[in-house]
Amino acid sequence: MDLTPYLHSGENELTVKVDNHADLPVYPAQADFTFFGGLYRQVELLIFADKAHFNVTEYGADSLLLTPDVETGTVQASVLCDGGDRLTLTVKAPDGTVVAQEETLVTGQKTTLCLTVPDVQLWDGTQNPCLYTATATLYKDGIPIDVLTDSFGFRRYAVTADKGFFLNGRSYPLHGVCRHQDRENMGWGITQKEHLEDMAMIREIGANTIRLAHYQHDPFFYALCDREGMVIWAEIPFISLYIPDPAADENLLSQMRELILQNYNHPSICFWGVANEIGIGGESEAMFHIVHRLHELCKQLDPSRLTGIANVGMTPTSSRLFRLTDVTAYNEYKGWYEGTVEDHGAFCDERHGQIPDIPMAISEYGAEAVLRWHSPAPKVKDYTEEYQAIVHEKAYHALQERPYIWATWLWNMFDFAVDVRNEGGVQGRNNKGLVTFDRKQKKQAFYFYKACWSKEPFVYICGERYLKHTAAPMTVKVYSNAAQVTLLLNGRKLGTVQGGPVFLFPNVVLDRPVNELMAVTNTDCRHSLIWECVAAEPEEYTLKETKCYSENVAQWFSHLIPPTDVQIREGYLSIDDPLEEVYRYPEGYQIIQELAVKPLQLDHADLADRMIQGGALSFSSIWNHINKYLPDEAYTLINARLSRIKKTQ
Repeated sequence: MDLTPYLHSGENELTVKVDNHADLPVYPAQADFTFFGGLYRQVELLIFADKAHFNVTEYGADSLLLTPDVETGTVQASVLCDGGDRLTLTVKAPDGTVVAQEETLVTGQKTTLCLTVPDVQLWDGTQNPCLYTATATLYKDGIPIDVLTDSFGFRRYAVTADKGFFLNGRSYPLHGVCRHQDRENMGWGITQKEHLEDMAMIREIGANTIRLAHYQHDPFFYALCDREGMVIWAEIPFISLYIPDPAADENLLSQMRELILQNYNHPSICFWGVANEIGIGGESEAMFHIVHRLHELCKQLDPSRLTGIANVGMTPTSSRLFRLTDVTAYNEYKGWYEGTVEDHGAFCDERHGQIPDIPMAISEYGAEAVLRWHSPAPKVKDYTEEYQAIVHEKAYHALQERPYIWATWLWNMFDFAVDVRNEGGVQGRNNKGLVTFDRKQKKQAFYFYKACWSKEPFVYICGERYLKHTAAPMTVKVYSNAAQVTLLLNGRKLGTVQGGPVFLFPNVVLDRPVNELMAVTNTDCRHSLIWECVAAEPEEYTLKETKCYSENVAQWFSHLIPPTDVQIREGYLSIDDPLEEVYRYPEGYQIIQELAVKPLQLDHADLADRMIQGGALSFSSIWNHINKYLPDEAYTLINARLSRIKKTQ
């Protein structure tokens, strides 16, 4: 904003107000994370002594847009100027040497220069992220009056529907994480120190890509991704719900325009994400139209990059949402919200077979883990570290075997705030992170990925917080990127296993009240744990979540007698069908409203609202979010009622 017309002589007080009230047509409208308020990006007050200067009011961008071309070895610069008569652009190589310089007259508000850079060094991912520096200097009457400097990189990339992602002409499988930037007791008000700590942990596991969900992050982190060689998917908060309002459409376009122009020069950014899981609330022509407009805006402002969309796993491939962007991705939670841990591969093969010409990625997958819960027989919804690790082990192996999956981003690198959640014994949090909300403890699954992706030699015995066991034979699990691991119990060698990254040692029996386990690799990495032998499996490790529905909800179902099991009848509706299909039948709509929506509205209107619109989610998947607030009878009763309705469409 140009403050000149509003300033007066003497002292001036500047107040900045931000507002995200729900009645404003501002996205996000609804999503599974806490919408923090406040300013989380650096605020700058620029004072110009001369009326001539670089334009700084165009969507918050620095007005130095750099487009490098590997094939020609050139960089084209578009510079926005308010006044001035001459402009120079200087390019320095990664070592600081001046390699190109050009001078031109200022030609109105936008001046374009093209420089040739000899012997181009490539920005080559985590292996060699070479960055050039460009400095634009604006002159007036021979005197330099303003300077802009930014970094950029030369790289080329491509995505194919059958062989995945290519960087600088070679296959470069993308494997990484999604990231929310909030932190416990800080929200989004984090500093560069916290950004650096987050990046250090992402680098520790060996990730080479990050999906920055679900909003624009601090510019410092984009620059950090440049320096660390991360391939980035950057997106706007068009998530979960479409607002049919022209003003809301304009807000989406404004946010996309700002995201692109403010981050145009970052070589790490390869994908502009236009939306996430918007099919949950149902699809419409208006929704398709705004997605198309967002894609077209991206191409208009930045034809050098690809657009992408992340769809919820239940979205059928027949949806037009798969054909409105350059690439597509699925958020799928096999083994947590639906299906089993063995289903990841079959899901990918089925969907890829249906859209073989569209590049497909997996933009989210994972499970929750709370550090105090553990089990010798982990299972879905027990919130144990052990089960979360199993989900990731199965998903990783299934996904890496399928080269047509052009990228995978696990959900999530860090636990994050969700004010409406209450599960796993934790209030207001999503616990799917590999690292805790305060960043102080790394979960078991963190070390699995370190074993898969990192080149730093290490070994890790699983069970860092699961320290009490009975004397029954057990299997000890070890993660390492070494080729061989030996396990010792109280100094006695139990065996040596080859392979990895998961090493299993069966039939281990604790033979002392206090026992030392030690894992040693062929590269001489060591890790040890002290385990206590107890008479019975401790109850302290087991989550005992109880139903928390009110007396009013209980009375709602008191006169209903449900069946004892769930039967899916072929050709009839069921709890596994998307609600948008169920709602095509008036009887189906009435069943969900009567037995789920209305009871929830008594105490949890926010959860009820998610079900009113229908959309791609099935009742069985939504049940994972609402099962604490409804009696178990609701699940079987709804399925029994739906199974009487024959599908006719």
